Amino acid sequence: MIRALNLAMLALTVVICFGLYRVTHAAQEREADLQSIESRIAEEERAIGVLKAEWTHLSQPSKMQAMASRYLDLEPMKATQIAYLNDIPMRPEGAATMADLAALPFARGADGAPVYDDTVPTPLAKPAGVRR
Repeated sequence: MIRALNLAMLALTVVICFGLYRVTHAAQEREADLQSIESRIAEEERAIGVLKAEWTHLSQPSKMQAMASRYLDLEPMKATQIAYLNDIPMRPEGAATMADLAALPFARGADGAPVYDDTVPTPLAKPAGVRR
């Protein structure tokens, strides 16, 4: 009887030791994973800091002005380019009215949904590989 009890206790001790070993090993693996993730986060934060500094440098007004004058062929406005509102001609008679615009195929119905007729192609469905 005592010998069977001793064997049962020995087996229980071995099982508990094996379980404790597995739990300790799993905890060490999780800790290594956590350190790896934390190091990747730190690298990404450094990269974000570099990108923010680069954006700040590139978006300086003096830098933007230099790039605009180099790549955009802009000239200062002349006084003759400025017009008064009275100089703009009025809409001619017979021009499109709001009712004409509402009759366009892209008009909205009473429920607010777009109204299409046969002259306008309906949008195609997204291909299966497109996410947005």
